[in-house]
Amino acid sequence: MASGRERRGRLLVLSLIAVVGVGLWGGREWWAAWRYRQALKAIKGEIEGGRYALAARDLRSLLAWSSNTAGARYLLGSCERSRGNRDAAAEAWAQVPPASRFAVAALLGRMELDVERGRFADAERLIHQALADPRIDASELALKFGSVYGREGRVEEAQKLIEAAWATLNEAGKGASEPAIILVRLHIELPSQTYSVEEIRSILDQAGRLAPEDDRVWLGKANLAIRIGSHDEAGRWLDACLRSHPDDVSVWRSRLDWAMASNRLEEALEAMRRLPSVEETPARAQRRAAWLAARGGDRKAERRALEYVIVDDPTDFAAFDRLLELAIQDSQPTVADELRCKKSEIQRLEARYQRLYRRNQPTRDAEEMAHLAEQLGRWFEARGFLTVATAVNPDREDLRDDLARINQRTPN
Repeated sequence: MASGRERRGRLLVLSLIAVVGVGLWGGREWWAAWRYRQALKAIKGEIEGGRYALAARDLRSLLAWSSNTAGARYLLGSCERSRGNRDAAAEAWAQVPPASRFAVAALLGRMELDVERGRFADAERLIHQALADPRIDASELALKFGSVYGREGRVEEAQKLIEAAWATLNEAGKGASEPAIILVRLHIELPSQTYSVEEIRSILDQAGRLAPEDDRVWLGKANLAIRIGSHDEAGRWLDACLRSHPDDVSVWRSRLDWAMASNRLEEALEAMRRLPSVEETPARAQRRAAWLAARGGDRKAERRALEYVIVDDPTDFAAFDRLLELAIQDSQPTVADELRCKKSEIQRLEARYQRLYRRNQPTRDAEEMAHLAEQLGRWFEARGFLTVATAVNPDREDLRDDLARINQRTPN
């Protein structure tokens, strides 16, 4: 049996072995980290010097032995893009982990590549994947939503994505943060970022040559045709989209716009049946009711529906103009004067709202912009600015009450 002295000696030896082992392990980790930093420093020097091929070669060598891959893979994608190797760039960026701080930049790079190659459908899939992944801050991607969807004439859908990204931030207690404010401002800006017909046609024609089977390019062409009144062409593109994806809500939404613009009652009714109820807003539902009433010659029902429209969406000046036309036809000068006054007031409020937007002091102007947004029927923007206003003035009970009221109207 070993003596106490021998046992203590063995414990001492084991302890020394453990210490040496930890030291060696720590030394290897330190050496690996130092080696990685030095290699990356040299590679960044190559990139700054425009030596992208050399940098790409060294990045691949670095990835072969280092476990710290996110930054290196992002840089590799950037190098390959600079070299014109789009497929290699997309492959490198696709391997950047979603939880990495490089994830958003990599996703933006992939979206831009898809758009450049006419692959609008692939870019849209990346957007939805990012929105569904809680590890990715989708609010940083929102600036790209407008360029992807706007080229296809789908501004309202882009706004819905922005609202979803803002709601995610708000649920995390960041509804008054700078990223959240940027989203609200982008929501205001998108409808005014209208591309000219010539610009859209050029973009879509090029995309069609690069990706002739991309159904989102087809949808963009259909929406452009609706916009310029080429209803037969729009119908052909929409038919092609539906053959590819018969249950696509985005296509059925455009199908309804096309049917209403070209006075096709049966096609409009079918599209209405195909659209889910969650797609409806009070204003949109009443616009359709007004259109159906007009088709049936029911002026009273049309007027009633249009009156609901301008309550929910006071900036629908087309609804104002049609109501004014009906009032004049029905010899109602008092009603016509009231409509002109209301429209003029809404235009004044809208002009003030846009001036405050251009001033770009959203924290200072949050309370006024919130109240203007509510008067203009911009319910999401009213909620966003009230969230900021209550954060700036947490003791204002009136602002908290206003926010609670708006939240009940727009709970998502």
